[in-house]
Amino acid sequence: MGQSGTIDTAATAAGRLLLDALGEESPARSLSRAGGSPRAARLLHELFTVAVRRSFVGRDPRDVTDYIRDLLDYQALPSGGRLARQAEAVVRSVLGEPELAYAIPALRRAEIICVVVGDLARPPGVPADELRALVRQAERRVDRS
Repeated sequence: MGQSGTIDTAATAAGRLLLDALGEESPARSLSRAGGSPRAARLLHELFTVAVRRSFVGRDPRDVTDYIRDLLDYQALPSGGRLARQAEAVVRSVLGEPELAYAIPALRRAEIICVVVGDLARPPGVPADELRALVRQAERRVDRS
């Protein structure tokens, strides 16, 4: 972390914007503001994909359910009901079940993505070097598409 709460650098301006947002006190809120830039919005989606796959590929689907419940509890949001089902669907959509998220409005999907990616910085959080590596991997995915 830098002196202003930022997490050093990434290869692109969009990557630096996301790393700065992750270094803020409320990363999910800061990430939602970063979505105003089309490149940053695309990078955020790829960062979400990279982080979710790294965390959940090959694991029991119930691990996603448990993670969502923990995340929503931490955010003081209802951990049951519609929001929990939608959040789980968005996470599972990048794990090979894209049809689960089709009916979820784009704004809600974006909110969920910001909360999940923002959770990377939750104490104890992902170490700064790993966050930079995740952003760089997401940047490479954006460049390839």
